[in-house]
Amino acid sequence: MRIWHVRKGAEAKVRRGYPWLFSNELAHSPKDIEPGEPVELRDHADAPIGFGYGHPHSLIAYRSLGLGSAPEGGLTEDLVLQRLLRARDLRRGLGLDRASHRLCFAEADGLPGLVVDRYLIDPAAAGGERAPAQVLAVRPSTAGMDRALPAIFGALERLLADERSGGAAPASSAILLDQGSSLRALEELPVLPKVWQRVPEGPWDGGAPTPILAAPGLAREPLPFAVDFLGGQKTGFFLDHRLNLELASALVAAWLRGRPSVGSGAGSANPLRILDLFCYVGQWGAVLAREAARRGAAVEVLAVDASARALELAVRNVQANGTIAPCAGPPAGGSVQAGPPVRVHALRADVLESLEGVPGGQDIVVCDPPALVKRRKDLPKAVRAYSKLNREALRRVRPGGLFVTCSCSGLLSEDGFREALHRAQAQAGRAVQWVACGGQGLDHPVRAEFPEGRYLKCWMGIVME
Repeated sequence: MRIWHVRKGAEAKVRRGYPWLFSNELAHSPKDIEPGEPVELRDHADAPIGFGYGHPHSLIAYRSLGLGSAPEGGLTEDLVLQRLLRARDLRRGLGLDRASHRLCFAEADGLPGLVVDRYLIDPAAAGGERAPAQVLAVRPSTAGMDRALPAIFGALERLLADERSGGAAPASSAILLDQGSSLRALEELPVLPKVWQRVPEGPWDGGAPTPILAAPGLAREPLPFAVDFLGGQKTGFFLDHRLNLELASALVAAWLRGRPSVGSGAGSANPLRILDLFCYVGQWGAVLAREAARRGAAVEVLAVDASARALELAVRNVQANGTIAPCAGPPAGGSVQAGPPVRVHALRADVLESLEGVPGGQDIVVCDPPALVKRRKDLPKAVRAYSKLNREALRRVRPGGLFVTCSCSGLLSEDGFREALHRAQAQAGRAVQWVACGGQGLDHPVRAEFPEGRYLKCWMGIVME
């Protein structure tokens, strides 16, 4: 195993658990190793202080796997399994395993550069094919994790065997390898199409839309969403908004209680209008439309995205989740009625380029763009882009309406996002009373020593009349 020495000024940083080192924090050049090769860090007195893996050309020269002396073999299958079991037990202990969730979140779970999402397949909507009961989607974004893929797949097989022996494993599992992250280019890795690493026996079209179960909150029942595992973004779905969806649903319910005439009645000529920008497969539109329909409102959703395939699934998902049957009893805080079917329209547009053609006067607008900051030097440009985007989105919210806006750019701080929203309000000539702020779900934990792991920001407000 390679031995690297750390500059005196960076030793305390390593000991405090910060998981990254840059090349200028090393006592020598990192260019003598292969990308992703195991490394043991030592201080100026040659005492081991940490272990991980390195890269000779990446901006982040070293990523930590732990403190102290390196175990024999470095990133072995046993080490990966131990970290995955710990990550699984955390999610299981919080009750997150009853719906699709992120099983492993990179640095937060001690496996930097690795994301594993666990998707539970909806058995009621899977059709007659022999679909797996779950899909584990593996997403390596660094050279170290690419090198460790045999160990990762071996550890996942052992994790599944452990769950089968305990009676907690689904009947069948598929494993998807996603090497499509744009971050891979920073590590000189190829960006590759997604492939199935493991599929169930029998006929199953892994390229067809597959219904997963995703929960819009902690105590809420999971809802089915059709996703495209091979052709969709990321690993197929965005799991990090679980708490934000619950918070926004509660806000919509409270807002509607104060406005009983909004979208009232099955034959209403003025339905509650929801604009879902960057809708992808329609998660925001479906969940908020469902909440409004539960309150008896007539709802119309306009789903906007640049992808025709995503729009097809968004329409399907909003329609599937928007029609509410009568409930046996009302939830806390209000009555539930059988609302009319939700109407949904799709508009294909590049929202980052222009919102021309997107109508205004919307009751609820959701703006959830992709990450606009890839490198720290791009921050000023990104703040301007967020300001412009939110300015145009705000102009489409009617006075008194709700506005939900998000940023998943980890390099953009909460203060930076607030400044972008401040500019957007001024440019749009709209004032907003921000009433709630959210972040990533419990399956995306954050380490205090690594603030970069807290990336998701979600602000919710009411546009002043």
